[in-house]
Amino acid sequence: MGEPPAGDASTTSVGRGLRITLLTDRPQAVRRLLQILRDEPYEVWMVTDRRRGLGRRATPEDLVLLDVSDMDAGGFAALRRSVGAQPVPVLVFTTSPDGDAGIAALDAGADDLLTATMSAKEVAARIRSVMRRRGPRPADAPVLRGGPVTIDVVRRRVEVHGRVTVLTALELKLLAFLVVHPDEPMTRARLLDAVWGYSVGGQATVTVHIRRLREKIEEDPSDPTLIRTVWGIGYRFTPGGETPTQGG
Repeated sequence: MGEPPAGDASTTSVGRGLRITLLTDRPQAVRRLLQILRDEPYEVWMVTDRRRGLGRRATPEDLVLLDVSDMDAGGFAALRRSVGAQPVPVLVFTTSPDGDAGIAALDAGADDLLTATMSAKEVAARIRSVMRRRGPRPADAPVLRGGPVTIDVVRRRVEVHGRVTVLTALELKLLAFLVVHPDEPMTRARLLDAVWGYSVGGQATVTVHIRRLREKIEEDPSDPTLIRTVWGIGYRFTPGGETPTQGG
């Protein structure tokens, strides 16, 4: 594929299937990732003006893949606005697996993180996983309740203490899983498997999303009573909201 000039958008690879918009200012840096995507049945739309792409994308997509390796604070703010306005899953890519950019992107609302060190098999698995978990599916009970939390699964509406709380699709699925397992200690690995669809690696992703969820549903996120930390294990949802005894 030829490299489009900055600000252009171009379609690479194709076959019909999943439509991915790749936002990057660095076409050379994502060359290996593009090759991995070419080997899958994906339609990939690459936009090389990342800021413009966040605000106004050129094609309807099933998934957005954003290169965050050199993104600044303004870029993360744009990501937060974009994710909040779009139902489309957002994955982020970084060439620095141990850097802060990936965690900052997760904090901004991204669904998951890809790194340059991942194998083609893992990249494809992560993409399949995020598409499977686009949101909780209507289950036996269309409305889930746990203490002050009510989740209308079909309408994708969450209320906490009677107030509507806006969650991303992934946050909603994480909360729904916790609500249907009240008072049960959950390891990060189990949450990763149940909500994200894989059980190896990425446990920091769970930590970030739990923190974001607490900020939205807890009266005092620094002293949580609904999603409690179980030291040495993980977390548990406590619908009674009793005073924490094992730490926040």
